[in-house]
Amino acid sequence: MAKILIVDDNTAIRDVIKIHLMMAGHEVIEAENGRQGVEMATEHQPDLVILDVMMPEMDGMEACSQIRTDPACAAVYVIMLSARGETSDKVDGLNTGADAYLTKPFEPDELIAQVNAGLRTAEDRRQAMYDLLTGLFNRRAFDDLMHRELSLRDRHGHGLSMVMIDLDHFKAVNDTYGHHAGDAVLRDLADILREVCRPSDLPCRWGGEEFACLLPQTDLENALKVGERLRAAIEAHDFPEVGKVTASLGISQAGPEENEESFCKRADEALYRAKEGGRNRIEAATSA
Repeated sequence: MAKILIVDDNTAIRDVIKIHLMMAGHEVIEAENGRQGVEMATEHQPDLVILDVMMPEMDGMEACSQIRTDPACAAVYVIMLSARGETSDKVDGLNTGADAYLTKPFEPDELIAQVNAGLRTAEDRRQAMYDLLTGLFNRRAFDDLMHRELSLRDRHGHGLSMVMIDLDHFKAVNDTYGHHAGDAVLRDLADILREVCRPSDLPCRWGGEEFACLLPQTDLENALKVGERLRAAIEAHDFPEVGKVTASLGISQAGPEENEESFCKRADEALYRAKEGGRNRIEAATSA
């Protein structure tokens, strides 16, 4: 069962679409304008969005653009549905970030076929972007997000920081308790990241027992505060079968015009110093 968000200011049209989607076995959530639709997309992270174009407060074009810039909705498939059927309208919708564009009045069978195709595409995107064990962004997606955030930093001048996290003595966990217990520890750590990090933060599984988190609009001082909350939460957690596990963290703030490689390298070097300094601690990177 997929989760589908319908965004349309016309209640009758929403009801018709909802009936057909529910008959197909899907969970449906609704919004009556573009602004509400963007908020609900961020909150509920649907698999697919059906989006009207002409709406009050925020039209479908702007709503689609905002949904597309939200990392939480990176895999979502967007179908625009509008009475405006000129070629230029369709081109505008697709250029804004929609995956498909249907005109009203629509045939329910065609809409359901588009939904089914869109859900397959959304699933392919998820598998390409997310780590299967933890559900966090994978390294490939993280690299793309880092490139985007560095570009935003260059344009707007706001801070951007990174936390790198490595579980202490994780090999001993696998050797002593088995890989199934180690996997459970990694899943719990991912849950801690989701709980402690802010909605704007971008956590990922970097590889093995190493994780990373981008902190947009965050300077080094505030990144250290986030890092300490993470370190303390990991230390306080009782991991299944294993008990207590700690982590070491390295933190860097992106310097002016710094590239991805240097940004990551400085965080990794700080992480290494945290390990060498006794583990279960945080080190800040030297300035770029």
